Amino acid sequence: MSSTDTAKTAKPAKASRKEARTTIEKKLDLLLVDLKKELGDTKFKNRIKKAAKLLSKGLDKPKKKALAKKKVAKKAAKLAKPVKAESATAKAAE
Repeated sequence: MSSTDTAKTAKPAKASRKEARTTIEKKLDLLLVDLKKELGDTKFKNRIKKAAKLLSKGLDKPKKKALAKKKVAKKAAKLAKPVKAESATAKAAE
């Protein structure tokens, strides 16, 4: 038996919001060199930090609420359909 058979493959860890923010800041810093020259270092850094914060917002939050809302909407739709069908057949019978 080899060691690779018993060892589990490591899952890549999720990037935290801070790590994502720093990578976004670095990428924006490299891309917007012309803007950095026009604004100056301090204004540019402040704006890059704000943009990175907004872009990274909600990255590591679970999306359980959205799934729960969809399930509730599906259940409501299923319950509403038979009621409409019954009322249509009742009107036709009259």
